[in-house]
Amino acid sequence: MTPDQRLRLMLFWTLDFLKGSPIKNNIKNIAFLNENYASEQAKMERRENMSRLINHASSTVPFYKNLNAKKFSDFPIINKNTVRENFEDFKSKQYVGKKCEEVVTSGSTGTPFRLLHDMNKRHRHRADNLYFAKKGGYDLGDKVYLLRASHSKDAKSIVQFRKKNIIPYGIMNYTDTEMDKLFSKIKEDKNHKCIVCFASMAKIIGNYLDKNDVEPLKAKIKSVITDGDSLDNEDKDKLANFFQIPVFARYGNMECGILGQQDEHSKYGYSLNWASYHYEILALTKDVPANKGELGRIVVTDFFNYSMPLIRYDTGDMAILSESTHNGEAPFFERLEGRTVDLVYNTKGEILSPYMVATKMLSYLELKQFQFAQVASKHYEFRLNPWGTFTREEQLKSESREYLGQDAKITIKYVDDIPLLSSGKRRQVVNEIKKR
Repeated sequence: MTPDQRLRLMLFWTLDFLKGSPIKNNIKNIAFLNENYASEQAKMERRENMSRLINHASSTVPFYKNLNAKKFSDFPIINKNTVRENFEDFKSKQYVGKKCEEVVTSGSTGTPFRLLHDMNKRHRHRADNLYFAKKGGYDLGDKVYLLRASHSKDAKSIVQFRKKNIIPYGIMNYTDTEMDKLFSKIKEDKNHKCIVCFASMAKIIGNYLDKNDVEPLKAKIKSVITDGDSLDNEDKDKLANFFQIPVFARYGNMECGILGQQDEHSKYGYSLNWASYHYEILALTKDVPANKGELGRIVVTDFFNYSMPLIRYDTGDMAILSESTHNGEAPFFERLEGRTVDLVYNTKGEILSPYMVATKMLSYLELKQFQFAQVASKHYEFRLNPWGTFTREEQLKSESREYLGQDAKITIKYVDDIPLLSSGKRRQVVNEIKKR
């Protein structure tokens, strides 16, 4: 540990102590509940968290109070639209006028979505971050290379980056020169460091490595954590080989926080944050539990946001929930997939998983980026951003018809970039039928 890191640690924990140790106490609680899932104490605390939340919401939040729900299963499934359309009614009367923090996300469609977090929720969120970061190889005070397409340059953001020892690195154009510059910068930095990037960035890096046959990078990297969109298993392995360190994908969203993260036990699966949330996996088309081993919608209940409680909130993502033999026998996501709003359909009208499209595109290493869009019931469009000239149009169309249907109309459009959402994410698979 460097002198600078020791100083950062001392200042952080001193400030936390002066505030009553909310971060330290929350981290201890998160560690206990997640690592002792099956213990009687952990079961009791989860029940108490749920009971307190339901009682609070039913008595102080107009939306829930009007439902007259008696038990958890009486509460309806909600989503972003439910909150948008009833924003004022989701506010707890107990927190009106109290200090809260607004969080804003574009969601998966680019439509702004906002929510209020009370200060207890913010402390829990910070503690969740530190707990899972530690699980991913990061220690508080470590230098972090934050790879994004762009970063805010306002004075407040710059100060926050410096305080947290974060190096914001923006990549707008994914040329060989820019990639070489990034890796040279990381290699020249002799400090131990961590890398955080969106999974879509990981895919671009993976394609660059394949294209250029780059040697593994020796650069004192402690951890690599991806967030945002889902990380393909093949991209995960490519980055692990290149950086010579395990790569962990994180799953979460702005409105809730960290919902899960990969670990060394389940390689491609996601350990879940049972300490802060309750999880349900529901069928794709009905509000009933999905069958065992079946892909379903992820529905979460946030135990700690009392200013605007989210009970049975459909995140818009999908997963398969499986039983675990490690980590206190806590159930985990065996597989995590794209958002339900991004589901597309074959020419017979059957649901086609975004995973199918993404997997088939793994062999097209000549592409920097791609986006697949369903623009009509039997009409699909590939938007391609290649490294150079793309010569496999007919092959792509032929292979795509194998899962879309032989009567599929497929067009190919070349673009200079795939547009970013305001969150910094890119959507690889989109359904645009409703927009037309």
